[in-house]
Amino acid sequence: MSVCKERAWKALTDLSFERVTGTPDEKKAAEMIIAECAKSGVEAHLESYEIDMPQITKAFFAVTEPEYKEYVCIALGKSGETPDEGIEAPLVYIENAVDANLIDVAGKICLVQGRTGPDFTKKLADRGALAYVTMRGNFYEDPAMKTELRPGSVFGKSDVQVPALSIHIKDAEELVRMHPAKVKVIVKQDGEAKGQSQNVVATVEGTDPVLKKEVLVFTAHYDSVRYSSGAWDNMTGSITILELLHHFAENPAKRTVKFVWCGSEEIGLVGSREYCKAHKDELENYIFNINFDMTGVTLGYEYLCCSASEDVMHAIEYVAKLNGYPLTAKMDLYASDSTSFANAGVPSCSFARLNPMGGATIHNRHDTMEHLDPDSFMITLNFVVLLSEQILNAPVNVIPRKFAPDLEKKMEERKKRMAEMEKKEAEKKEEKAEEKKEESKAE
Repeated sequence: MSVCKERAWKALTDLSFERVTGTPDEKKAAEMIIAECAKSGVEAHLESYEIDMPQITKAFFAVTEPEYKEYVCIALGKSGETPDEGIEAPLVYIENAVDANLIDVAGKICLVQGRTGPDFTKKLADRGALAYVTMRGNFYEDPAMKTELRPGSVFGKSDVQVPALSIHIKDAEELVRMHPAKVKVIVKQDGEAKGQSQNVVATVEGTDPVLKKEVLVFTAHYDSVRYSSGAWDNMTGSITILELLHHFAENPAKRTVKFVWCGSEEIGLVGSREYCKAHKDELENYIFNINFDMTGVTLGYEYLCCSASEDVMHAIEYVAKLNGYPLTAKMDLYASDSTSFANAGVPSCSFARLNPMGGATIHNRHDTMEHLDPDSFMITLNFVVLLSEQILNAPVNVIPRKFAPDLEKKMEERKKRMAEMEKKEAEKKEEKAEEKKEESKAE
């Protein structure tokens, strides 16, 4: 095999720096990936697209009664704004926001744990909540991490807006014990601000005159979050497909191989969704998507999330056993770029090497090369070389274009929600365009 551990490790080291979507550093990383592709004689190019980049101008959170105390916080982008003077109201801890937690939230500011999104926001708005506060971080990190909450996180598109902040989990615990009579929230932002991100795309054409029209696409996201070098999440995945490019450039397969380094994954799989939109007419020829999101961690285990038919998952498990590859597999949609391809009708999967409890962490300044290992990195890579060679060189396509029934139901529900949100977003744009026209007429 023409994959190289030393080459991979050098590239991983060189590219492990903060690469927040829409920033010059993300663009720099994209250009470095293009340069790496060129070393194998493969031309790669950028495909740009617009992204939401809300601009936060003020985020403030304080207890005002019984005793005044301010807390470090960030605003959630696109969540909404308060008046300039802010909102002052009682604070209620709604835990993980099940219905029983939301009985008495009207006229209050809510403290919530866990994930939030458009459905959650609408539920709060319908019940009269004025704002909400999420929590981040962990109890056992350096107190300095309080100042490293990730700013400007893009909020899921919603037809309602509720101003939102995030504070450190240590401060959240203090607030729950304190039972403050009143707190004050200020959120000021330009939630409509836009930016630009890009995918990096490369192709190694197949050698068979008939089979080369069929495509296997490798993906990995190369953006990181603020205050993180993103070594594990997900430069490891990006270098995995870079090594696969080196391999297939030297050993072309019968079928065509595409390589897509996706930007903007950390703000909602945006890069992969944009790729699927831009290449919609080609996707009928894409037989399989293999995505990588976090490999190479020293203490970890090999994991596969399969978004295809059960036959595909069992076939991969079979190949794994034949080659002594220790794989834990599950049929589901993964919180990574494989889901964008599955939603676009392409059977997909994601490989990862996941950490044990208490092991390496992501989305913070601790995601560095420290807990990664070159030999562990090669475990995933070496297996996928064997797997993908068999798929790419098989005399007939071995990947059925269908999905497990439970998975298909989940995908349909997701598509419906996405379609509704996109429709509402389009309606908002039309309304704003009409408002601008009316303003121009008035002038």
